[in-house]
Amino acid sequence: MSSLNLNNIYVGENGRVQLSGGSSNIDFVDTVDQMIAARRIPADNLESRIEKNDEKLVALKELQTLMGTLKDSMANLYGATSYDNSKNVFESKQIFASSNGSTAASLIGVTATNAAESGSYTFEIDQIASNHKLSSDTQAVAAGADVTGLTGTGEFTITGGTGSASITVNAGDTLQDIRDKINNAKDNTGVQASVIKVSATESTIIFTSTEEGVANRMSFSDDTGSVLQSLGVLTDATTIDAANVIDDGNDALIKLDGISVTRGSNEFSDLIDGLSISLYDAEPGTTVTIGIEQDLNQAKTAILDFVEAYNAVQSFVNEKTFVDTSTGKASDDAILLGNSSVKSIEAALQQIAGSFADGVTDRPGKDDYTVLAEIGIDFVGYGANADPTLSKTLEIDETALNAALLNNPGEVMDLFLFRGKSDNSDVSMTSFSGKTSAATYEFTIDASAGDINSVTYDKTVNGVTTFGNVATINSGSSFTTEDGLKLFYGGDKMAADTATITTSKGLGSQFFFELDSILDDENGLLSQEISEIETQNTSYGDKVDRIDERLAGQREVLMDKFIAMESALARMKNIQSSLDELMAAGKENS
Repeated sequence: MSSLNLNNIYVGENGRVQLSGGSSNIDFVDTVDQMIAARRIPADNLESRIEKNDEKLVALKELQTLMGTLKDSMANLYGATSYDNSKNVFESKQIFASSNGSTAASLIGVTATNAAESGSYTFEIDQIASNHKLSSDTQAVAAGADVTGLTGTGEFTITGGTGSASITVNAGDTLQDIRDKINNAKDNTGVQASVIKVSATESTIIFTSTEEGVANRMSFSDDTGSVLQSLGVLTDATTIDAANVIDDGNDALIKLDGISVTRGSNEFSDLIDGLSISLYDAEPGTTVTIGIEQDLNQAKTAILDFVEAYNAVQSFVNEKTFVDTSTGKASDDAILLGNSSVKSIEAALQQIAGSFADGVTDRPGKDDYTVLAEIGIDFVGYGANADPTLSKTLEIDETALNAALLNNPGEVMDLFLFRGKSDNSDVSMTSFSGKTSAATYEFTIDASAGDINSVTYDKTVNGVTTFGNVATINSGSSFTTEDGLKLFYGGDKMAADTATITTSKGLGSQFFFELDSILDDENGLLSQEISEIETQNTSYGDKVDRIDERLAGQREVLMDKFIAMESALARMKNIQSSLDELMAAGKENS
């Protein structure tokens, strides 16, 4: 039995079914497919380019992510200005506490922001702040029972730290009802209530100020009726029954380095700039010493994170551009080999990593660090590691880094940060840009009648001075130089003033702004490269669609021609068969 080859069956656009090669013995479906495949080679080449471009896009976007991580690692290492130094990791603080009595942690808690100055403080806690609290007399009634038979009805006023409210007691009200009415007005009064079940037949109500301190003490008055007096809260219309006072609601009393200080709360942050203090317990006569020091571990961690992020970028570039030097053959993963944008990025980062901090003083005999190698961070030696992905990465001598941070933290800070130092306490730097120079700016501030009229400055960079530059005066008391240095003037603006600002541009600042430029959403190298490839792929895809559309029409034309040929051959065979039959019949009749 012969088998049916379904591949030789062709169904046209009109639904017509045709057996390929039924008359000609030519598999015209396969023939047409091969002809179309040959004509589609340009589209195949375009699709191959799209596939390679997609691989490049994946690699470039991964590089973009790695570089974003590198930029993030510089967030606290480039010198961004903030009023509390929160963006300067070198100003991080750590707390040390000791006590001559109970453990310090049981008496006081202290946290420090970067704004805190290093130093030592001695605390003595004589009294902690407390909530004013008092109770009613114990009432001979179950908690949920009607108490108006004992107290009567009427209206009373509660006054607390936030205001006053009138409470009305109606016939049939229970202690819970009175409690709920008081609590409903809590936000207006600063007073809350709770009911305590003393026994199955006895209950009492507790009044508490919601905030601590003398300023939040409660007061009461019976306005109509004598509900509070009947409860035992008051001895007359306005006098609190001292016998029922549970806590007077006192202020906190402490001594700081022997100076007496009073506060209405146990939580305060206005005593010493940058310190938040929590009081837990009082122990007169016991002193707690709090020491604040630089937390160099945070600076070190930030530097280690930077090196790790830098190496991740460089290792990735190494992997995606690797060529075996022994064979000269690129690896299968070298999808970014020859990419000019990647080459430019790699060169820019290496140049900064190996260059000098700009404007940092290098004094003879002093540890003024100007390059990373001076604090133990240097490039991996050429040929020092068999792993090719580690080529051009950084390595750390932690002993050297620890010594630099321990002995010269200020110089390590200058090596990384953008710094601005002023000789006039009324003039301070508030921000800068990637274009701001390491320079000396000599400002002349023309001010009168409380207004800044103009600001001019001479600017010296690498010994070359430009004179008579004009700063832009912003709203308020700030002004900005042409290269993006923004300053605040805190003087009275009644007369002319001068100031000299000296700036330096550390390596962290150089890295941050270079990365910021490379990663810019519109004009950055990576964004433009990714956009260009995506545009290219779109163009290629459109061309492939047009080719396929054209070839689909050509295929139908070719199929129609072959089908017409098959039909013609079939007719010829029928005619030949008829002629053969006629010839055979003629011979029989002769």
